[in-house]
Amino acid sequence: MNDYNAPRHLAVLLTVLALAACAHAPKKPAPKAAAPQAATVSAPVAASAPPAAAPAMQPTAPRQYTVKKGDTLWGIATLYLKNAWDWPDIWYANPAIKNPHLIYPGDVLILGYNQAGQPSLSVERNGQVVSENTPPPSEAPTQASTAEAPMATTVAPKVEAQQEVAMSGLPVTKFEPQIRYVPLDQAITTVNLDGLRPFLSKTRVVTKSEMENAGYLMQAMDYQPAISVGIPVYARGLKPADGVRYGIYHLGSAYVDPENGHTLGYEATYVGDATVTAWGDPQKVDITSSTMEAQVGDRFLAQTGNGVIDLSFQPHAPAKTVSGQIAAVLSGEGEIGQYDVVLLNRGTKDGVDPGTVLGVYRKGGKPDDPNNSIWSGSATLPEERSGTLMVFRSFDNASYAVIMVATREIHVADVVANP
Repeated sequence: MNDYNAPRHLAVLLTVLALAACAHAPKKPAPKAAAPQAATVSAPVAASAPPAAAPAMQPTAPRQYTVKKGDTLWGIATLYLKNAWDWPDIWYANPAIKNPHLIYPGDVLILGYNQAGQPSLSVERNGQVVSENTPPPSEAPTQASTAEAPMATTVAPKVEAQQEVAMSGLPVTKFEPQIRYVPLDQAITTVNLDGLRPFLSKTRVVTKSEMENAGYLMQAMDYQPAISVGIPVYARGLKPADGVRYGIYHLGSAYVDPENGHTLGYEATYVGDATVTAWGDPQKVDITSSTMEAQVGDRFLAQTGNGVIDLSFQPHAPAKTVSGQIAAVLSGEGEIGQYDVVLLNRGTKDGVDPGTVLGVYRKGGKPDDPNNSIWSGSATLPEERSGTLMVFRSFDNASYAVIMVATREIHVADVVANP
């Protein structure tokens, strides 16, 4: 071997040893690839659930409909929908409109469909799509009497001059709140009010504690048995903290829950209005208006708020599961039919508010088995649908409802549940 080849052989030997060492050394993990930068356009979010099914429409639903005097929201809803309580699902949702369901005679309802094929309704007034700034039609004269305008859209306080009293040498007019009805050339009501007026302003359900804490009429000042407007009376139990204005109510029978026998409340029939004129024990009170003669023992309930009962509700399915029963029929009859008013044993505490629509179901009985006497009465028949009702006024534990549809006989203690 020549001397000049020695360095070459040494270099080759070192290279072979290095390669051998690398082959036996543990391999380092490959570096992770850099994460790609986030896209500037968000990817579509995967749907967690299929879209809700469109409400069932009537095959004859009109593309356009002009609202007429005498229409009701329920009637218009059934014109478009097989289930009137699906009305909120097709009404045009415009967050700028506080009360989009307030519609007036002369308004034009327009049925359309979105890209997903879902139906929707919008309203035009005087040729323009309704917005928050769209004024309502011109109001009718508010002096019209209820005889001239038998239909009504709302219950609101009416201010009437009662008497003039002298104060500091200046004439002062004394005002008292009264119920008035606005004629139906304004916003249409959800249902016809003809049979509901007594339960909107003149009858209510009071709890036992309300009854026990309420003041009561002790005696007429001149000891007259018939007490009406203009006759001063003495009362006890009125509190200055409740103010000076009261409604007078005659207490009726107790409403009993058919499920457990507990008392839901007491019927309180409106008698009139009264104002405290002198505090003390007893209190001196003037009766300022009345619909019937007051009686000793009638209760005084403080008037709160402005006396307005909101009738601008939409028919809708309950927001949660509701299961209750009919506790009473207000007509006093055992058999219940269409447009009768009933009391339910469910109220605002159970998620039942004005406009809530419920199905009525006949409770299944336990018939005898003709082929097996041993097991007779052991089988329970299923509940069968017998009608539809809608709540129009709610209290804590009870509600007033009107029967909208009756396909068979309805009775007290029948079940009410989600339609």
